[in-house]
Amino acid sequence: MSHPIKPPPIRILLVEDHVLLRRGLQGQFSLVLDCEVVGEADDGEQAIELAAQLQPDIILMDIEMPVLDGIAATQTIKKTHPEIRVLALSAFGKDESVLGMLAAGADGYCLKSIDWEQLLSVVRVLQKGGTYLDPKIAHKLTSMLKSSTNSIASPATATLTDEPPQSSEIAVLTKREQETLRLISEGLSNKEIAQQLHLSYGTVKAYVRTILNKLSVNDRVQAAAKAIREGLI
Repeated sequence: MSHPIKPPPIRILLVEDHVLLRRGLQGQFSLVLDCEVVGEADDGEQAIELAAQLQPDIILMDIEMPVLDGIAATQTIKKTHPEIRVLALSAFGKDESVLGMLAAGADGYCLKSIDWEQLLSVVRVLQKGGTYLDPKIAHKLTSMLKSSTNSIASPATATLTDEPPQSSEIAVLTKREQETLRLISEGLSNKEIAQQLHLSYGTVKAYVRTILNKLSVNDRVQAAAKAIREGLI
């Protein structure tokens, strides 16, 4: 009787300039059968080099590091190796860090206060092609959006805020899609969105798929980032 073939472990690159935290994560992952730490880096330049050399499945990326920060490193890695999943792991949810990492192409954003079991679940979700946004970060993005609409726009954004272009992407989103995009940006799952809007789960999935196509993005995190950056909701 043949035994089912086990999938290879998730290959992880740890990028963190605090040695104790990095060693702690390495130790935790070593106890998990479906995960393997294949490399460690303590700055962004090393991360870029090791990403090319080791081709990990997932990179746990710190943001504030010496030499080159996590935002710049993520941007470079995603341009050259878009298949590598990047999970931002930050001690703080600074506005510029959140937007910077999402704009750079990060597939998820966690705070370092996350518990171990949850972090492990997030890693597995990313490996399957999913995305993750810490609920606190999702709330922050929503707050940032609200405050940005009340603040004085810079010359570059004044046109978008005061006189939206006729071809702006908001025009191609239906009212229902705008509502769905807003809830995506708040970190809600499809099931939660369905409950909130009193729609079926299948209908919400269809809306999400349409939104991703219309915005020319690959996943929910990128859709939320674009919604915030371009004032689409």
